[in-house]
Amino acid sequence: MSLKREKEKLTGRRVRRNYTEEFRRDAVGMIEGEGLTTAEVSRRLGVNVNLLRKWREKYGKGNPVLEMDVHEELRQLREENRRLRMEREILKKQRPSLRTKRTEISVH
Repeated sequence: MSLKREKEKLTGRRVRRNYTEEFRRDAVGMIEGEGLTTAEVSRRLGVNVNLLRKWREKYGKGNPVLEMDVHEELRQLREENRRLRMEREILKKQRPSLRTKRTEISVH
């Protein structure tokens, strides 16, 4: 018998499991990306079918909140890309040297 079921027997209450957002998104990805049914993913992960349906409504394709996150991430990545290109161009420029010629050697 699992620890969860033992605790349920002792306390008489159900133990509520908490899932990370990453786990939820991965579960929805299994349904939408891999083409598995909600019932198949439910059995594989040990999660209630109705809970998976709620996650799919929240994290699934076509969700306006998710679309906003994607657009915000794209904006941030473009900004970072612009900044990195600028830094690269600065580093490409030849730095001024104290020496006037490359062949000049300082002797102390």
